[in-house]
Amino acid sequence: MLDKRLQAVAALVRDGARIADIGTDHAYLPVELVRSGRCPSAIACDLREGPLATARRTVAEAGLSHAVDCRLGDGLRPLCSGEVDDIVIAGMGGETVAGILDACEWAKDPALRYIFQPMSRSEELRRYLLTNGYRIERETTVEQGGHWYVCMAAVWADAPIVTEESAYVIGGLDAVADREWLLWQRSMLQKRYNGMSQAGDAAECARLDPILKKLEELLV
Repeated sequence: MLDKRLQAVAALVRDGARIADIGTDHAYLPVELVRSGRCPSAIACDLREGPLATARRTVAEAGLSHAVDCRLGDGLRPLCSGEVDDIVIAGMGGETVAGILDACEWAKDPALRYIFQPMSRSEELRRYLLTNGYRIERETTVEQGGHWYVCMAAVWADAPIVTEESAYVIGGLDAVADREWLLWQRSMLQKRYNGMSQAGDAAECARLDPILKKLEELLV
């Protein structure tokens, strides 16, 4: 059984998709998606041998060694273009996820669907996506253990560049469904604005001001 965070990630995977789980750790996500019948096969990848050994045990205990392939490697390097449909990258910082995409020659493939769950710096991931031709199709938030997480699904669409700072921070989050996360984000940004104002950082205050105004409009 997946925890709430991974359930939210799994909900964004397309039914029938061959998936890759990058940074799989215990391989809980690919095992559950294959065991439930939602995905016919999966590739579980991890950078370190220790977690990958754990993943192999999870897969073997589930009796799914024929359907879940465990591979060692950095980012998308263990994969070949065309062998998966959906790629999950969860549990990493947003800047790390952006670096993984940027390092892959075949990442910009409109047939692929990416599911991201950045542990931090979600705004940096959105900034990369929205300035490199990707389109974010859906975003959700989930709370687990007192922490809020953002999950997003994106595709490469050769889309126009988005330069609004508020889009990097708020993305496609909903004022009702994601209200608690947006309230938390507003509180964090207001504290930063106040600190930068006291420090005399006019440039940072000018950057934050329209984001805070956009959040106020959403949360009325």
